[in-house]
Amino acid sequence: MNNQTKSSLDPFGQALLAYWQGDKSARLVHEYKTGRIASIPVSVFFRSPEAFYPTEKVLPWCRGRILVVGAGTGVHAVELQRQGHEVTAVEVNPQAVQILTERGVRDIRQCDFFGFSGGRYDTVLMLGHTIGLCETLSRIPILLEMCASLLTRGGQLLVNSVDESLAPDAADRKGYPGELEFRLSHEGNVGSWMRWLHVDFDTLSAQAMGCGWSVEKLAGTQHGEFLARLT
Repeated sequence: MNNQTKSSLDPFGQALLAYWQGDKSARLVHEYKTGRIASIPVSVFFRSPEAFYPTEKVLPWCRGRILVVGAGTGVHAVELQRQGHEVTAVEVNPQAVQILTERGVRDIRQCDFFGFSGGRYDTVLMLGHTIGLCETLSRIPILLEMCASLLTRGGQLLVNSVDESLAPDAADRKGYPGELEFRLSHEGNVGSWMRWLHVDFDTLSAQAMGCGWSVEKLAGTQHGEFLARLT
């Protein structure tokens, strides 16, 4: 993730902090290059374990020392720490780091994932479609190599994403439909355009197996969303 992408996340951090400080009506707007616009209530970034989506119900699968990549507000890190796990939260956005700190997450690293070094972990979590930080299909092997360097022998990567070929505007996109370009905005603060990857399960499986990983689908939905375990 480059500095431009970091600055693209400024509206995201602003929206999180607004909600955290009392604006429960705060919303975050996604504007896609195809023209589609989505307005998301910021409350979803503070959901409880009971409200987790089907493809992020990973708590029973988590084990050992855990690295949460793109920890956001800590929806998983806080609960895993409460359950007694040793948790490291990696988050590049300063406002999110502030919220993680105030929520009591003990080990927080404010950095880009590709610049992170923190020993070995038994479980690496990349939820909230965080695998998208690799931006393009061609960079999936680079991301998987980074994850492999952080896992213990027998460790696991738990990741979710979605098949964008099922999206209503998929026909308007050029190339692989999951290679997205969008920008975020909140209350007049508009970020610069950024790239993000949503990858379907079959494509991720093929890429991962080509890099020596085993892949197992743990959950899926009719909308193309999935949770996968890579070892």
